[in-house]
Amino acid sequence: KMAEDNPAKWMEGNWGVRFLLPATGNGKKLDQFNVENLMQQLRPLKSTCKWVQINATQGANGSYYTTPISILSEHVCGSAVPERDLFGEVLDALLEEGFKVIVYFASEGPTKRKGHEEYAPPGSIKKWKDYCTSRNMTYEEGVAKLVVREISMRYKEKISGWWFDHAKYGDIELLAKEALRGNADAALTFNIEPEHNPDGSRVLKRARAEEHYTCGHPTPMVQRSPDWDGNESMIRTIENHGPYLDGSLAHMFIPMQEKWFAGKACFKKKKIVDWTLRVVKAGGAITWATALEDQKVIPEKQLRQLEKINRVVGRWKKREEGCEEEEDTDDEEEEAVQIQRKRMHLVKTIPSCKKKKT
Repeated sequence: KMAEDNPAKWMEGNWGVRFLLPATGNGKKLDQFNVENLMQQLRPLKSTCKWVQINATQGANGSYYTTPISILSEHVCGSAVPERDLFGEVLDALLEEGFKVIVYFASEGPTKRKGHEEYAPPGSIKKWKDYCTSRNMTYEEGVAKLVVREISMRYKEKISGWWFDHAKYGDIELLAKEALRGNADAALTFNIEPEHNPDGSRVLKRARAEEHYTCGHPTPMVQRSPDWDGNESMIRTIENHGPYLDGSLAHMFIPMQEKWFAGKACFKKKKIVDWTLRVVKAGGAITWATALEDQKVIPEKQLRQLEKINRVVGRWKKREEGCEEEEDTDDEEEEAVQIQRKRMHLVKTIPSCKKKKT
C-alpha cells in the first residue's frame, strides 16, 4: 500500500484548493486581476492546506492561456496568449506563502480535438496545425513539445505537480516526459475515461503507468451534483484499499459548487468537512475546486467552508501529534469572524461625520 518513492508522497494525508485564473479568452479580467486580494484569502489556510492547483490553460479550453507561450504568439495567434504572466505571478505568490503548486492543463492544447472550435480564436486551429506540420510533428506532439515543455522549463522546480484534463486527446507519454523535463520529481495525473460502479459513480483506481496520483474526477456535474452520495464511494475506496492504489496515491478532486468554476455552493458544511477529514485520516489526498466570484476572489460561502476545513483538520493533526486537544469553538469563532468582517465593511462604507471647518 505504501510507495516511499512516489513523487506524490507529499500529498499523502493532506488537502488542497483549486481555482481557475482568468485567461486571455476572459477579456480584461486577466490584466485587472489582483493577486494580493486572493492571497489574503488563502494565507489563513496554509496551516493545513498544502497545495493550490492553478490553470495554465483557460480551464478545459486549450486555446487560451494564463501564461505567455512563445510559439503561439509568434506563429499561431497573439491573442491566445497574454503579455502579463498571471500564472507566474500567482505561482510565485503561492510559493512565498509556503504552498506547493499543481498545474492544470487541457491536454488538447490549441488542436481542439475535443470539439467546440467556436471557442478558439478565429483561424488559430488551422495555423496551429499548419505550424506543427511544418515542424514534422503530430498535433499532439506539438502540444507536448512546444507548449508543455515551455511551461515546464520556465518554472522548473516551482511546479510540484500536473493535472492533465481530457488526456485521451493528447499523447500521454509525451505529456509526461515534457512535464517532467523541468522537474523530474513533479507528481503527474491524467483524466481519462473511467470505469463506473453500478450506480454510475466513478471507480477510483490507477489509470495510467505514468501517473503518480489518481485524477479523482467525480461523476460529471451534468449527471449529478458534486455532493451526491455516490461520489462518497471514492472515499470508501481510500479508507478500505488506500492510501495507494496499485502504487498511485488515492486522490479526489471535487468542486464545491454546482460547476467547476461557477454556480451555487452545494455542500453542507458538515458533509464537506467530514469528507475531507475522512480522506486525510485515511492517508489519501483531496482537492476542493472553488469558483472565483467574478473571476476575482473566492466567494464568501466557499471561503468559510475552506476555513472550517482548515480548523478541523488542524485540530485533528494536533491530536495525532500528541498536542493538547483544543475546544471545539468553531461556531463562536465563525460568528466572531463574521462580525469582524461586517465591522470592517462598515468602516469602509460609512461616510465621515466630521464637520467641515468654517
